Amino acid sequence: MKYTVFTLSAALLLLSACSSDPYKNELLSQGAGLYAAKDYARALPLLRESAQAGNPDAQLLLAKCYDFGNGVPTDMKEAVKWYTAAAQGGNANAQDNLGSCYATGSGVPKNMNMAFSLYNQAAAQNDASALNNLGLCYLNGEGTASNPAMAAECFRRAAKTGNADGQYNLGRCYFHGIGVTQDLEQSKQWVKKAALQGHKNATAFMEDNEWI
Repeated sequence: MKYTVFTLSAALLLLSACSSDPYKNELLSQGAGLYAAKDYARALPLLRESAQAGNPDAQLLLAKCYDFGNGVPTDMKEAVKWYTAAAQGGNANAQDNLGSCYATGSGVPKNMNMAFSLYNQAAAQNDASALNNLGLCYLNGEGTASNPAMAAECFRRAAKTGNADGQYNLGRCYFHGIGVTQDLEQSKQWVKKAALQGHKNATAFMEDNEWI
């Protein structure tokens, strides 16, 4: 099963006012800006200080540093530590990423029940990646009972936000009649939307069905 990775730009654009301390918020703002510029050496100490002060957005970015080796050696256990802190602080992107850690057994033992629960939490905040991942759980009956109709609905919600994975998966549901009435025109429309965003599987799907 594919679990999507959270998009970096979303974390940098959604800086929550989780602290009333202007100094702590300034640390996050500066650290996030440096992170966006890939100046990890200067970003890390600012993000770490803000994360240790309890800022979920800083905790998320610090987790990503350890997840992807940005300025520090890759360390999934440390990444999970900070994803967990951010997720407990209500950060939807962290909940989604932590769910994927549990889904793939990265830094923690694989646990699809935990993954499903975390995806649910993030999806309740309309996180597009989490909605797509929740749809995959319902589609494949992992962490929950198989429910094709719920899978299609999750994909639809993700697709409507512009999420390419959600668009592709919703297109496949329409193509095969999974959780929805089979509709090849609807399938083509949604798969095409994903392909236009550079989704490789969607492009291949269109080629296979001679839609290009």
